[in-house]
Amino acid sequence: MDGPRTSDEDIFAFFTRDEVRLVEALAGRIFPDDELGPGAAAAGVVRYIDRALSGAERDRQLVYRHALKRIDGISRHRHGRPLAACVAVDQDALVGDLAAGMLPEFDGALSAGAFFEMLRAHVIEGMFSDPAHGGNRDFAGWKLLGFWGPVPSYSHEEQQLDATIKRDRFYSAADYPLPAKDGS
Repeated sequence: MDGPRTSDEDIFAFFTRDEVRLVEALAGRIFPDDELGPGAAAAGVVRYIDRALSGAERDRQLVYRHALKRIDGISRHRHGRPLAACVAVDQDALVGDLAAGMLPEFDGALSAGAFFEMLRAHVIEGMFSDPAHGGNRDFAGWKLLGFWGPVPSYSHEEQQLDATIKRDRFYSAADYPLPAKDGS
């Protein structure tokens, strides 16, 4: 008898499922979808943040865990539901208050405004970093910028200041694997 199957997309190293929904909602209000393309939620920024918090930035785990709990608690108090279940206007109001540092009930290691700045920095990093790090799904951020990634080489014409560079595909750090320690 087979149990439920999960994909890599369903597995997070640090965030709980509820935290994933909350961070996606927050990131989606900081960098929303618009006519230019997908925003942070669609670009998988939450996966980038999860990887950062389970790796190089693990010292921020407790700050995130506490802040996310406080944000959802404030949302439940104000709107009777978790932030991820709120309508966009209610999400925007709470995120605006977070950014302005106007959540007196936010008591944490960081102020509301300081946590917002850390989250905002992570959203931007996840939106525009190399997809090998977990965010920028389908090169969404790079497409917004017209950046083709670390391409293998540029022609003489492409190196001119006024050159328009068009490629047939995007490149990622994953296209250039590092050699194994044994040199292979």
